[in-house]
Amino acid sequence: MNQNIYPEEFGYHFSFRNFEQIYKQTISAFKKQMSLEDFVEAAAGFEEGAEKFNLKHQSQLEPGVKRYCWVDDKTERMIVTAFNNEGEIIGVQFDIYEKFKTDRELTINRYQLPFTEEWFVLWGGTNNFVNYHYPHRHQRYAYDFIRKIGGRAHDGNPDELTSYYAFNRPVAAPRAGTVVRILDGIQDNEPLKMNLDVPEGNAIIIEHDNNEYSLLAHLRNNSILVEVGDTVETGEMIAQCGNSGASDMPHLHFHVMNGIEPHESDAIRIQFASGREPVQGDTVRGRK
Repeated sequence: MNQNIYPEEFGYHFSFRNFEQIYKQTISAFKKQMSLEDFVEAAAGFEEGAEKFNLKHQSQLEPGVKRYCWVDDKTERMIVTAFNNEGEIIGVQFDIYEKFKTDRELTINRYQLPFTEEWFVLWGGTNNFVNYHYPHRHQRYAYDFIRKIGGRAHDGNPDELTSYYAFNRPVAAPRAGTVVRILDGIQDNEPLKMNLDVPEGNAIIIEHDNNEYSLLAHLRNNSILVEVGDTVETGEMIAQCGNSGASDMPHLHFHVMNGIEPHESDAIRIQFASGREPVQGDTVRGRK
């Protein structure tokens, strides 16, 4: 008799404290990192006082792996699970499903997507399952975009930057404004490595109407086409996507904030010109 837990049944089994059964279904790498005893203790402590965990979101960011978000609405506790195609549990993470009042505040200006091609929303949305930036006020409503073809982010050797579809692709100004800050001259990282000393990497900050500022980060070294003081138009090509700063694979970071200092300003939920707000898992195309 098959005793496997189906991904859609995980919340039921967790709520009924079937922790040992869950653990048996985890992959060997998970078991090497965490013993059964430690897992049961952590799971029991997290479940204590909670009610029923219901499936809130699911997504597939890479081939062969699906992620599921389970939330107890009473206590706002969240469990994130990842299953592979064989039904094995790759990981289990306990967290809090946070929501903030700032979700109701939108930018005054409307913005275009910062590219003209088809890109994939890797991170973006108003909870910390779909957007890992969300708990941090200075980048709460940020987006990370990659390019995918056939469901994959690269073709060829994954250790080479040029294998990634996003690398070298053009980046566009999301709205007309004035360039007020540029970071450049930072080497692009090798895949799976990051430069935490300069988190934004090569970046452009544009001042727009109504004291709103857009940040475009992790740009390719020496690809920036504008200078401080330049005025740019919506859709104007201003740089290329790279892998600089706190980036371990080529992607474009984009958010809008209420000041020029990225780590001291508050991110603002973006009002898009299309009227549609992208979220993680969406494939979107910018306007030419």
